[in-house]
Amino acid sequence: MLDPIRRTPAEAPSAAPDADVVVDREVDFLCIGGGLGGLAAAVRAAELGGEVLVAERSEFVGGVAAYSGGFVWVGGNPLQSPQDAPIDAVESYLDHVQGDRPVDRAARRDYLHDAREATAWFASAGVPLRTIPGAPDLYYPAPGSTAEGRLFECVVDGRELGPWREHLRPGPYYDVGVSRTEQYADSRRDERDADRLTHGVGLAAAFVREALVRRGVECLLESRARELLLDGTTVVGAVLDGPHGQVRVRARGGVLIAAGGYGGSPQGAELEDLPELVESAPPVVDGDSIALAEQTGAGLVRGADPFFSVGYAFPGEVHPGTDVPLVRPLLTHLGSPHSLIVNRDGRRFGDESYYGALISALRRFDARQRRWANVPCWFVVDDEFRRRYGIGPHAPGAPWPSSIPRADDLRELAGLIGVDENGLERTVAEFNRAADLGEDPEFGRGSLPFVRRTYGDPAHGPNPCLGALRTPPFHALELSLVGFGMGTLGLRIDRDARVLRRDGSPVDGLYATGNAAATRELRGYVTGLANARNYTYAYRAAGHASGRRAVPESP
Repeated sequence: MLDPIRRTPAEAPSAAPDADVVVDREVDFLCIGGGLGGLAAAVRAAELGGEVLVAERSEFVGGVAAYSGGFVWVGGNPLQSPQDAPIDAVESYLDHVQGDRPVDRAARRDYLHDAREATAWFASAGVPLRTIPGAPDLYYPAPGSTAEGRLFECVVDGRELGPWREHLRPGPYYDVGVSRTEQYADSRRDERDADRLTHGVGLAAAFVREALVRRGVECLLESRARELLLDGTTVVGAVLDGPHGQVRVRARGGVLIAAGGYGGSPQGAELEDLPELVESAPPVVDGDSIALAEQTGAGLVRGADPFFSVGYAFPGEVHPGTDVPLVRPLLTHLGSPHSLIVNRDGRRFGDESYYGALISALRRFDARQRRWANVPCWFVVDDEFRRRYGIGPHAPGAPWPSSIPRADDLRELAGLIGVDENGLERTVAEFNRAADLGEDPEFGRGSLPFVRRTYGDPAHGPNPCLGALRTPPFHALELSLVGFGMGTLGLRIDRDARVLRRDGSPVDGLYATGNAAATRELRGYVTGLANARNYTYAYRAAGHASGRRAVPESP
């Protein structure tokens, strides 16, 4: 009997083509990418009676979602209220997030309804989506925002994945085992379940379980899509490179591109107009989606705002299963007390507690000085931070690598890292006076309830995100700009996730979701929207492809 995980193209049965394409396999629906989008589409397509094949280029399933925080944001709670409940408040909230920039309001409204429908459907299909009690919208309080009810998470017992457990992509950035619900309730347990999967790993595991375990969808690992198969202008399949050679797969209903973005490509920084960009997502998001769709005349458009953060490469850390150096985003660290970020002038330039608040400042170019205004920059902490919170792979109180500069006073530290000495001293003095009062009049650090609960220290007052830097030695980490796999450019899609050409016409048989598809519904960022958007368009794509497959072909 064949191992369903290691089944290779060479072992797969052949099928006769219906068109002038020589094929080795024939299925109803082909999902390129074994991440959240590809697996979600596989669940939906299988439930609709289709034979589905997932092709994943690496040895792991779970994709970028497994590296994420695992939040899912849906405009309303379809698990508790009718799916057709009014969405006026949701739209008001998104208007606040977006500001006065233009948006296709009809497309956004369609998406909001579709996301509710998809969420309810996946929950009924076995995906353990649950609301996070006490989790407010990112910008709560704001018009249309809520104190809870729009953020979801998944918690899965890893033992339920069977042989797929060893192929679930590990998440290196979060404390897997403690759920957001427990984190917010401050109810961490000393004794945890043997293999309790939470955060992004939990979200990815939920779809792995439903697609590959419970529905038995076939997934080819280490099988990279190299080109699409065309019958005229219609996409009818794809060519895969696998461990045993090349295979041509014909897909009667269509092909879904869910292979992620391009942050790991050599052109990533240039495409995002940044001085540098190191991808923190798994080292498989280097532009496959765009390269595959190019041959169809697909339209590439700029969608959502740039979204990236700052990170640091700790010695010896690599992406799981590879020798690729890992640059760790400091997402959960930036909101902790006794820390701040400064530029070469020794000045702060934004609210460090929420990494999204730093983006515009990090992209600022000083035309007079002919240099980037806030790059390079440094994460400066005192020893109280090291003792209480630790950082990256280093537990609280553990010694930090000697490669991280440290000094007994701020002027000495400034000299070590090349920062203006007077500027750093003044900045820390001003910051300390305000932090003692729990205030940040300059940037409002720690003012958002979501940020205080998610990134702050609940045991620290009066503000869980603000603490003075007074305890030597002081430490400084020179930061890198890191991406999350979410580029601003992507394939243009319609409501059914059909890829569109430059003239707006659909490419018959081709779909896209996740970071492969440009986010056109919203400018700005909402925590958890990307994950919901990914499975929502996957849901739509599978449904449309199923209907397309059911239509008899012309004689």
